[in-house]
Amino acid sequence: MFKTIMIVGGIGIIIHHLITLAFIMGYHKSIYNHRPGPCRVVPGIVNGSEDIVVLPNGIALISSGMDHFHIMPDTDPSMHGFKGRIYLFDFNQPEKAAQVVPLKGDFDKNNFRPHGIDIWEDKETGLVRLFVVNHGKVDTIEAFEFDQDQLILKHRRTFKHKLMISVNDVLATGRNSFYFTNDAMNRGGVRRMLESLLLCAWSTVVYYDGRDAKVVLDKGHMYNGINMSPNKKFVYVNQLTSNTMSIYKREASNSLTFIQSMNLQSRCDNIFVDEGGDIWHGCHPIGHKFHSHAKKFTYPAPAQVLHVKAVSGGNTKKYQIREVLSDDGSLVKGSSVAAYFQGAMLVGTVMDNMAYCQIKSF
Repeated sequence: MFKTIMIVGGIGIIIHHLITLAFIMGYHKSIYNHRPGPCRVVPGIVNGSEDIVVLPNGIALISSGMDHFHIMPDTDPSMHGFKGRIYLFDFNQPEKAAQVVPLKGDFDKNNFRPHGIDIWEDKETGLVRLFVVNHGKVDTIEAFEFDQDQLILKHRRTFKHKLMISVNDVLATGRNSFYFTNDAMNRGGVRRMLESLLLCAWSTVVYYDGRDAKVVLDKGHMYNGINMSPNKKFVYVNQLTSNTMSIYKREASNSLTFIQSMNLQSRCDNIFVDEGGDIWHGCHPIGHKFHSHAKKFTYPAPAQVLHVKAVSGGNTKKYQIREVLSDDGSLVKGSSVAAYFQGAMLVGTVMDNMAYCQIKSF
């Protein structure tokens, strides 16, 4: 009798886990197209526009050509031909194509495969530093100085640390300091696959102070995008597997104190915060279709953009979540980020092109 109960209980646990995976991957969901205004594909980018940052003057910097093989070994083999690049797009001249930003300095450009990015500005000197997650032979974070007159990036430093395991995104806090997310505790292989399938809460958020690093959050369900409020007091972190965004108070020690979490009902990737403090998410609403797209790039993957706005004050705020864009893959295949500037946005992708949309209403 006891053996029968154990077998039935084990089967029940397995079935529950499989149903949970099915919901996470969006097998129950459908996508219908709507856009906030006229949208078009931006010429010049074909190998992904995974993350986007925007300077106050409307210049956007875009990471392209990331390495996805360490996450999915069966990724479309054409990714082997991707070149890691940083592109520039000017919101003030949206009719122009994106252009490659030349990289200067003594670092290995052949093993440059950028992922998450962020900028830090020195308000006194005007210095702009671009921090770039790089999936080379090991994961590193590269720091560049952006010369806005010559439109070039000058390499300044490579950050390495034993806690940089499977780095996804970076949030700059100073000239040599930043938070970063590890989306897993295994960079690749069978262990990475099992960690993902078993829904292990092993991912971390780490703070690097310029000399050393410490884990400030653990037990995450695939920590992904990370960003911060304009006043630098609150940090936002997405958990891809649990479909949530969590909000933390940033302490003087740079530790993070949990405030609240919200279910976005979508696999949201990177987080963009505009100058007014509104939060923009690029999301993969149907996860299994994105995985099919990763295996064969011609396969369409739905894209979604969500807008999150605080509608009441206090530490525990109330937020309004609205869908800005929904696309079946005919405009862009998947959406990893949505970057807003003065009534328009760029919608980036992991492996495809990039779209520009005017925002009339949503």
